[in-house]
Amino acid sequence: MLLFWIVSALMLVVAALAFIVPLLKDTTVKGATRDQLNKDLYQNRIAELAEDEDQGLLNKSDDFIDEMQRGLLDDVVDDENLFENKADSPLIWISGLVFLVVFSVTLYSIFGAKQKVTDWQAVYANLPELTNRVMNDGENITQKEISDFRLALTTKMREEPDNEFGWLLLGRLNVALGDSNAAFTAMDKAYKLAPENTTIVTGYAQALLLSDDPEKVALSKRILATLIKEKPNDIEVISTAAFMSLEKQDYMGAISQWQRMLPLLADQPERLAMIEGSIAYARKQIEGQIGKPELAVPANQPENAAPVTNEQVTVTITGDKAGQMKGYLYVYVRAVEGPRAPLAVKRILDPVLPLTLELSDADAMMPQMKISQFQSVKVNAKLSIDAVVTTPEDDINSAEVILNEGDERRVSLIITAP
Repeated sequence: MLLFWIVSALMLVVAALAFIVPLLKDTTVKGATRDQLNKDLYQNRIAELAEDEDQGLLNKSDDFIDEMQRGLLDDVVDDENLFENKADSPLIWISGLVFLVVFSVTLYSIFGAKQKVTDWQAVYANLPELTNRVMNDGENITQKEISDFRLALTTKMREEPDNEFGWLLLGRLNVALGDSNAAFTAMDKAYKLAPENTTIVTGYAQALLLSDDPEKVALSKRILATLIKEKPNDIEVISTAAFMSLEKQDYMGAISQWQRMLPLLADQPERLAMIEGSIAYARKQIEGQIGKPELAVPANQPENAAPVTNEQVTVTITGDKAGQMKGYLYVYVRAVEGPRAPLAVKRILDPVLPLTLELSDADAMMPQMKISQFQSVKVNAKLSIDAVVTTPEDDINSAEVILNEGDERRVSLIITAP
């Protein structure tokens, strides 16, 4: 605030100088200068008459000279009529300066943002307390406090542009508020300052995912896939993968990532309870998409029919050439009629083909959706370059095989390398 008033005062001084300096110059105007001009004109005219008379072009030049002399005498200014016009009276510039100051202050009081500037400075001064509230009492914080914290933190980062953790905090706050542009700006600054910091890299991937730009979303997936491959047991990385799946409403993918976190959080009961709550939430969303468990029975199967006993499917996967393949191999079993979500799924990193695996009720994604509950199922596999399930543009899919009741529960699938 002090800097604002100093700058305002300097601007007012400059404006006053622009008003005063011209008035301090010598602006004296002398009325007798007209007499000298008339005399010069008279002498020039006399010379012209003499020249005309010598050439025989004019007779009686004396009459013309007498007439000019009378005109000159009529236009002469007496000495007592000399005057000086002074425009540098102190009263003139003092009154002008007073008007300038009063006018400027009045305009600022009407159209200025004094109160907003005052409130902004007060919020910034309260940053330590706001930080403590957000970090330690997040459940009870008000929307206004969140808005004030964002404003204060943004101001602080303008003063400390090399503070990568400050940019990280601001970026995460904007991610939580859904402001994709502000989140990307903050996370991008943090990433450029510390590109090797896993926490910052995962935050950067989250910010990229919120963008409407397909290139940024694709970059987010590549960053996360690299992190998962390099740090498969990093809680921060797994949590980000779950967040990204949840953002795309890929609830199965989110559940899969959260379940990987559970063994890693054995010594953190509070966070463990939070992850279990997130898993329960995702399962409710899936139930909402496919209906209640009893509605998952295919339309051609009576409600009171006994469960199908074929609860296991053996899958053999081959490729156009044997050996190790890079990426994640997913093998799915889905119901032909009923829920769209997989009944069972297995994932293998960098698979070596050929391979044989089994999917059974023990691999069910949800207890109320098992292979043995459905008469007809379909089996397929895909190879993905990353751990993000929904990346169809990068996937290599096998043909889909349908198994009806009574069919042998053995399937052969082929994955063709790119």
